[in-house]
Amino acid sequence: MPFRVVDPDYEKQALEEIKKCLPPEGAPQPVVYQVCLPLLLHSAEEPLPCHEPASETTAISAHVSARIHAFYEQLAAYYHAESPRMPEDEEAPGGGGVSIGICVRPQAFDGEDPYCGHRKYHSRRLQLHDPATLPDLPFVTSLTVESKPDYGGDGWESYGVRPLSPLVPLRCLARLPAVEELTLPWMWERPMPCCMPSRVAREHYTRPWEGPLRDARHEFGAALLSPEEHLGGRPIPASLTRAALHFWTPRQIPEEDQAVPRPNLIAPAGKDPVSVGLRRLAAQLHVLDVRALITEDLFPPPGASTGEQWSQMRRLRIEFHPLRPDGRWYFVGPRGEDPHDSAEEGGFPISDAEHYPREHDTEEDQDLDEEWEDDPNGGAEADRMPDLFRTQPCRERIEPLLAAFARALTHDRMPRLEDAEMFAFLWWHPSHRRAEEYGIDRESAIETDVHRWGVKYVAGRDGKGGDAAAPTVQWQVGDWRPSQEVLALFEALGQQEWLPLEPAKQRYHGDFTMSLKNKLF
Repeated sequence: MPFRVVDPDYEKQALEEIKKCLPPEGAPQPVVYQVCLPLLLHSAEEPLPCHEPASETTAISAHVSARIHAFYEQLAAYYHAESPRMPEDEEAPGGGGVSIGICVRPQAFDGEDPYCGHRKYHSRRLQLHDPATLPDLPFVTSLTVESKPDYGGDGWESYGVRPLSPLVPLRCLARLPAVEELTLPWMWERPMPCCMPSRVAREHYTRPWEGPLRDARHEFGAALLSPEEHLGGRPIPASLTRAALHFWTPRQIPEEDQAVPRPNLIAPAGKDPVSVGLRRLAAQLHVLDVRALITEDLFPPPGASTGEQWSQMRRLRIEFHPLRPDGRWYFVGPRGEDPHDSAEEGGFPISDAEHYPREHDTEEDQDLDEEWEDDPNGGAEADRMPDLFRTQPCRERIEPLLAAFARALTHDRMPRLEDAEMFAFLWWHPSHRRAEEYGIDRESAIETDVHRWGVKYVAGRDGKGGDAAAPTVQWQVGDWRPSQEVLALFEALGQQEWLPLEPAKQRYHGDFTMSLKNKLF
């Protein structure tokens, strides 16, 4: 394989990081292991091909797997040797347990960067090899797995990032029998293509290939429904009670074109694998923070058994994407615009021939590189900038989701619930062409408006004099109102409050870790 390893002493490096964070004397710190990817070799004399062959992806997976195995093995050996001398902090989460993190660094090159943008953006998922041989770490109570972006190029968040299969963090989790908390700040989903003026960059270089995206979602669902089969013979630890699972990031949405057709990520399954998998996992959780493409199958259906109910849930936060996993949308334009919608088929079907990255170069690749070099800013295609116009809920699609949410919140199903919210962020930044159709001048069209749309349930709040306030449902949906049938489900939960929308020019992303720890965990 054409790459150079930059960390040949990775076992030693892992041990040094462990020693620094877990001193025999002194307070333990979270142990975060940085996984360095090998440098891909590229030069004018021996250039990399435009497209990465599957064998190269497999080799990179083996490289990453070796380092994760080494981290677990070094951590197990060191902790068992030194733990008798380590102080215990009974006030810490998990009674003094260890927090660990795995951070995969971005892909880089040895020599000059390849000119072709295909090598800067990746869709194939890396896998964790031989998960059954990972040692158990019964002293670990918290796991975080993430990737470090390169912050270069268009579609900067995914630039240089090699996405992981969702099986990677789940297989790491399965070897932590006392784990209480799982944090995945970005689970490597890009549900929409990055919108930019260059056709080559938009449709080829940065394309989030639909096949690998669909496959990863099906892997996630299968692993949670049949963990012993997919997680090296282990179940999800019963000790896990808090999870933050963010499949996509909010930084992606301002760069999207909401008028392009999207795939059906559910087929050939009958129900969305991610929603069904999350439903199974949530049955053991006390706190869940999820950001995902979902359907109403996320929530336990009427008649679900006691073991399927979310009876332990205390705090629930769901941010759903305006796009559904079947390729349809929860929201339409102010005039009912819903391009490419098909009630019968949903999004377009995914095929092996058309929706997976190529493994071999073709004559077209050279033509694409030349087209991008001649016109990187798009020229006549300059109108292909973000087209964000879906601000009105589609009643026939949003109400089943709202109804399922309301039914799940009843006291007999979630007797310990303190608060729960489900929301989406809606953006208004129409393309120049759409702005002209609305009679909006270009200067006004470039102004962005974003607001939160959703509903929140608060089981009870401290009132004056220490009295508990009545349960309250807070709606933040503007002038829209649910049907009487759906509203009745929420009225059965408590009193209703109708809050005004709070439009802003941009969305504040905040610090994921701090907001998560402070607000939820």
